[in-house]
Amino acid sequence: MVRQVNEKDIRLAHNVSSVIETKDGGSVYLLTTKCTIIVRVNLILLKAFLDEKKLRGLMITIDRPHQYVSHLLQLHGVDQTNLTFLDVISSCASDTKAGAVAPEFQKGPFHIETLPDFFLKQCSAPSGLQIDMSKVDFVIIDNVATLLTYNTMESIKKFFQKYLEVVKTIRSTGIQTALVMDSDQHPDLFNFIAEFSKKTIELGPDMVIRKVSVLGKPAQLLAQPTLQTSLEIGKMDNSILKSKDVM
Repeated sequence: MVRQVNEKDIRLAHNVSSVIETKDGGSVYLLTTKCTIIVRVNLILLKAFLDEKKLRGLMITIDRPHQYVSHLLQLHGVDQTNLTFLDVISSCASDTKAGAVAPEFQKGPFHIETLPDFFLKQCSAPSGLQIDMSKVDFVIIDNVATLLTYNTMESIKKFFQKYLEVVKTIRSTGIQTALVMDSDQHPDLFNFIAEFSKKTIELGPDMVIRKVSVLGKPAQLLAQPTLQTSLEIGKMDNSILKSKDVM
């Protein structure tokens, strides 16, 4: 059943959209929040990019199979036409219309530093998969801290160094990258990514933007007007997250 998109949903997606710039070339935006609401924050991000900004994107799922996120987007009426999933954790890649195997990731997320090479090749698998990064406006990784489960910190650093080079090579106008994690649980990884992020955005447990830090500038504490009320998406009850239909 598709849930009706309400005014609160639109407002918070608009707030997130307003702090992420899409006309300044490729930049990294690092969002930090409690680990218990990372899935919800990803839904807000996707709504902001797909519905608010009308962009085309790629979501890399490392924490959960892509079907999980796709199911929740469908429940909340978010159009997935312009969204492609790259499912690293299930060793497959898929767009929203049909699944397709990605042989390069049969080993799963254990060799994340090879992912940028896959983007450069843009090669089709036997099933016909092709991810054309030149047509991608944004990339989201569902929970960047999950990389630490499968890779060393050194491998993760190599991944990001290569990834940043590759996205600049593939698309001169830039690809926006949004990463979500819990900075309290993984401060070293957070500090590393923050060094090359244009903005770090802190979200409170109520899904309200608390603070925005711009690279090289002091942190900006944000007021909390009525406009920044929590989304219905941010209030998803446990019955949705525990649904048998969610993989």
